[in-house]
Amino acid sequence: MEKKDFLKTLLALAEQCGVPLSEAQALLCHEHISLMLAWNRNHNLTRITDPKEIIEKHLLDSLIPARWLPQAGPALDIGTGPGFPGIPLKVLHPELEMLLLDSHRKKVSFLKTVLSTLPLQNISALQGRWEELAQGDHPLVNGPFKLAMMRAVRLEPEHISVAAANLLGPDGMFAWWAGPSADLEWHDQHRERFEKVGVTFAGRQSYSLPSATQPRYLYIWRKTESKKQAVRSRE
Repeated sequence: MEKKDFLKTLLALAEQCGVPLSEAQALLCHEHISLMLAWNRNHNLTRITDPKEIIEKHLLDSLIPARWLPQAGPALDIGTGPGFPGIPLKVLHPELEMLLLDSHRKKVSFLKTVLSTLPLQNISALQGRWEELAQGDHPLVNGPFKLAMMRAVRLEPEHISVAAANLLGPDGMFAWWAGPSADLEWHDQHRERFEKVGVTFAGRQSYSLPSATQPRYLYIWRKTESKKQAVRSRE
């Protein structure tokens, strides 16, 4: 797909989906995708290589849920891969202070190339695992975060009880992108465990991609006062 066709398609679909994307922001998204496809010839960054699919399944899937997320402040993208949703969200909302986290060296090398090319401020890429950040063992990270998010990563109870509890500041948000077949049957079994560390479920939002037949979901948890903190504050 030619650059002008890519931009025309992205801007038209963004408007259709209610995403307020400017032409300048669309150009940044195009640069990100162009670099991703160039790197993908030698590195396995993504299985999705058709430009129309990339627009929908990478860019729009990252951008549509922005309406439910903070627009400024420290944000952490856990398991970002080639930069989704962190880079598109940063492009849309420049006031986010974005940290892209991934455990794979080649993906972080790609991200650093992208960040050295795009004119974005207050965004960085780090190789590591969320467990290291949650334990406060990483010297390059200044928390807490207003937003921590995961997309295309399987959600486990530990992501909520450990990652969300330890990485988020007061009223911070933990957001998880999920497909139509998402299974959270274990959630109610762990609800009290989450509440003890001050994380409560704040709801599920549904949205649709232009060519999808089934909705996708954004699950949200918030950092609140834990039961232990509440008891301490009453003493």
